[in-house]
Amino acid sequence: MYTGTESPTTARDSEILARLTENWNQRVAVRKARLDLSEYYDTTAPDFPPSMVPFWDDPRFQTIDEADKRRVLAGAWINYNEKTIFVEDKVINPMCSLLLRDALPGVSDTVSKKAIAQTQVDEQFHILMCLEVCDCARRQHQLHDLRIPTPLLEQRMETALSKADNEREFALIRMAYATVAEMTINVFLKRLSQDRSIQPLNRLNTELHRQDEASHAAIFGEIARAVYERLGAGQQAIFRAHLLRAIDDFVELDVGFWRAILDYLAIPERESILQDMASKSRTNRSLRDYSALVKLLRQIGIHEGSSFVFQ
Repeated sequence: MYTGTESPTTARDSEILARLTENWNQRVAVRKARLDLSEYYDTTAPDFPPSMVPFWDDPRFQTIDEADKRRVLAGAWINYNEKTIFVEDKVINPMCSLLLRDALPGVSDTVSKKAIAQTQVDEQFHILMCLEVCDCARRQHQLHDLRIPTPLLEQRMETALSKADNEREFALIRMAYATVAEMTINVFLKRLSQDRSIQPLNRLNTELHRQDEASHAAIFGEIARAVYERLGAGQQAIFRAHLLRAIDDFVELDVGFWRAILDYLAIPERESILQDMASKSRTNRSLRDYSALVKLLRQIGIHEGSSFVFQ
């Protein structure tokens, strides 16, 4: 059922979620004035930080003309936003729908239900924000026909879901991916929103998103803990395994987009550029912040990932 049927079981549950639900109107992007896209677009500024392009310093890439470099950065911005849309549409909102229907225990109280519903509203608005800035970048850089490939993360998650033995495991897989998504994205958003060299529009748009996601991290931390504590030992083990798998999938470099943009622009020597990028990526850390997630993992008995060591 959709409406709350029980009270929060601890003061901590009530305090954190109640505070976030009560100040929702004051803190979320959907309740703030809309940005004028034309006012904030600077035609001289890059759409995305060059330092976040994994092959930017490659001498072979640096030989291309400046217009194509700017288009690569615009494509990277579009790719980031399309991946964000995927996460909101196919990771977070489906998980929220399952929680509203009591597919997992621990979140049947009114405060939790309200926090979940508010999160869904936020995520739908983030999708609209992403669509608008992508359209702006495509128009500015003549990238109307650039097709962004399916994210590797989506392929990994769908494979895991297809192997679920029952509805409960299916829900736990979704919770694993949603928990990692919401509890690790903030540092990436912060880095984009504080980079004053990029498009003011992109920076401001990302800052609005970041403010919402800071609250979502707290909400999903509470939800994951509340659900986990009410699972049996066998289902706890299943969740832990899928959580570690989800972490690995978020960290893994997605070569697909970089191949797509270099092919689209017919960049010379792109195959060797991509090969070197892939080999170097094995030693590079993710741009996500795992500190909040690590705290949760340690609370539930995980001190290190299967192939990702927490530091």
